[in-house]
Amino acid sequence: MTDKDFFNIWNHSSGDEVSKSEIRDSYSKVVRRIEKIEGQNGNRIHSKKLRKIFLYSLGTAAAIMAIAFLSIYAYKIYRPQKALAVAEPIEYLEVRAGAGEIKNVTLPDSSKITLNSGSLIIYPDKFAGSKRNVYLSGEAVFDVTHDEQKPFEVSTADFIVKVHGTKFNVSAYGDDENESATLCRGTVSVLCRSDGREYVISPDQQWSIAKSTGEVTVKGISSQEEISWASDMLCFNSAPIRDILREIERRFGVKIYLATNKYDDSVITAKFIHEEGLKDILNAVSKLVPGMKWRANQEGDIFIK
Repeated sequence: MTDKDFFNIWNHSSGDEVSKSEIRDSYSKVVRRIEKIEGQNGNRIHSKKLRKIFLYSLGTAAAIMAIAFLSIYAYKIYRPQKALAVAEPIEYLEVRAGAGEIKNVTLPDSSKITLNSGSLIIYPDKFAGSKRNVYLSGEAVFDVTHDEQKPFEVSTADFIVKVHGTKFNVSAYGDDENESATLCRGTVSVLCRSDGREYVISPDQQWSIAKSTGEVTVKGISSQEEISWASDMLCFNSAPIRDILREIERRFGVKIYLATNKYDDSVITAKFIHEEGLKDILNAVSKLVPGMKWRANQEGDIFIK
């Protein structure tokens, strides 16, 4: 018996002279009274007490309907103890990876998350219900424990990634123009909030959205290169210079100022797989972009001209 069924009984017992809004308001008030008493008495309310509440609320003219309502509600209250058990409160935890920091997180279902610099993950201390939901702002690699009966969902501001058990990367930084989901293994679907469409991607495919235009693309990509950051490597494949500098900022926790737009059309393909330092990477990028020069001030800020 659902809450809708309970309300229908209350509705029929109220008579035609009472407005719909009054019926809804009175029903809500009575249910709140019952719930309050349930809480005070540990969900053990005597049936006479329930009857008194509803007879008072409905009036003697509706006594028969009230008794029917009480019978149904009493069943709801006195059904087997297993169903009566009050769900334990769920606490939501959050983990942040600061600038220049990468963090590893283990979820309650043993799924593993590697959180990139400047990212935030929010998740419950236990996965109750029919889904496993987490919220991400930033970038993370997810290695999800398989559970066919309880799908895993990663929610961002612009899309939701749905999986059962697989490994994938989600990039959803608030200050990035493009956000993406890249699949390493298994199968995932991406639900785009802007157009309501659901896209299924395969391993070594990347779903991405341009936030300014809403344009969605799905393309082939090396997933291992995409998640290389999780192993302290940086891989760029025809990447715009501004995207590269933003990634360097996050990796090393520095601020980079690009005071010119003359490099906006420059794209770079490069791999840094030997734990190169900030200076080494900036020198390499400068050699790949003709005319680019950089300097650092005493505070460690980087200026490019």
